Amino acid sequence: MKCRYCGQVIDDKAEFCNSCGMKVPVEFVALEPGARPPGRSRRSGGSSWLKGSAIGGLIGIALILVGILLIISSFGSFLDSAGEAGDDPLGAAKDILGGFGTMIVGAILIAIGGTLIFFAFIGLIIGAIDSR
Repeated sequence: MKCRYCGQVIDDKAEFCNSCGMKVPVEFVALEPGARPPGRSRRSGGSSWLKGSAIGGLIGIALILVGILLIISSFGSFLDSAGEAGDDPLGAAKDILGGFGTMIVGAILIAIGGTLIFFAFIGLIIGAIDSR
């Protein structure tokens, strides 16, 4: 091949011209089959999108499970307060309101967990496209 600066014949694998000393551009350096051009990094491991979506999905599943457990436990407090309502109607009302609070917290955790799982799914799709 010829140097594009001085026109002297140089080795196909040379990175610099022996005559003028100029660097041979990367696109002109002949490579062996299967070799990667200098300066290009090889991808290692999976995409960061895939890793982030896996972590987000696991956190989302955990939040949904905790939310479901809170809602189930609030039903238990409703049943307990109905059975013990006998003489103190304000005590039963406090128990029911506490049960509603627990139920609301459980519903919020389920909503947050569902959102995390949704975005984890989107990250999984983007990571699959990015890793190609």
